[in-house]
Amino acid sequence: MKFSKRIIPLSLAALCSCAGLSWGAEAPAVPLPFGPTISAFGPAGTGFPVGKLGVLLNYQNCETDGTRQGDREVNENVRLSKKVGVVKLRYGITEGLDIRTATPLYDVHKKNLATGKGEHLGWIGDTGIALHKVLMNQAKGAPFDLAVDLGLVVPTTDVSNKSVDFVGNNAWGAGGAIGLTYSAGSHRLDQELHVYTFTEGAHDYRKPTYLRSTTAWGVAVNNYFDIGAESQFDWNASSEKNGLKQNDSKNEWYAGPKVAFKYKPWGFAAGLATMFPFARWYEANTPSEGYRVELKLSKTFDLK
Repeated sequence: MKFSKRIIPLSLAALCSCAGLSWGAEAPAVPLPFGPTISAFGPAGTGFPVGKLGVLLNYQNCETDGTRQGDREVNENVRLSKKVGVVKLRYGITEGLDIRTATPLYDVHKKNLATGKGEHLGWIGDTGIALHKVLMNQAKGAPFDLAVDLGLVVPTTDVSNKSVDFVGNNAWGAGGAIGLTYSAGSHRLDQELHVYTFTEGAHDYRKPTYLRSTTAWGVAVNNYFDIGAESQFDWNASSEKNGLKQNDSKNEWYAGPKVAFKYKPWGFAAGLATMFPFARWYEANTPSEGYRVELKLSKTFDLK
């Protein structure tokens, strides 16, 4: 896409960074940026305040720009319009330890342009639960923040002819993550890397093992507004059906600019990012998204 090429310099900057969310007890000397807008467990190497509950909503709207195999477009016979929401909760248990959950909700419209036939899919996916432990704290003299996650995916979906197995098919999963954060003045540089694998679930389908690298950079313009860029790379192995590999592995890299608004007295923040494909490779014929518009809303409550 011509428009995506115009934002290459800004989007490449996202390969260096990723931002986290934390409401401190004291006013910072310089304004601090809001965390990643794109959907990820986050916030990388930082923790969550003890006794506080974070309620977050990630919303992604995207549309395919053709069916691709390898790194090339094959045809434009299938069009998918996707609306995906992820409801996330975070709670600070003790200093440096918090628990978080993520439950996807999705709505997909699929249309075969060759035949004119359409299909409407969607509901709720399987829920991820993770413990997030901070190992190094930059505020206490470490060179950066470092944290690890240990997580499970638990069966929460309602499998039907309208559900999508890739999002949820009542399967168990397990995985972990590592996150690193470096802060300098009003800038944050974070990197989050996580990997998950799954058991076989409904329809004799096993979701692919995947690795995701979420990178973002944010700079606080003032106490209310941020600018930055974000990047996400996904590597998916092949899925399995009846114990047989489906030869549908894929790699995707999306990146783009973001803006954010935050209002600390209310514990509220919102971010908006526009993501474009910079590298895509598919083993099988796969409808691929031409863009992603991502919105994040966050509200923190003090339960102490």
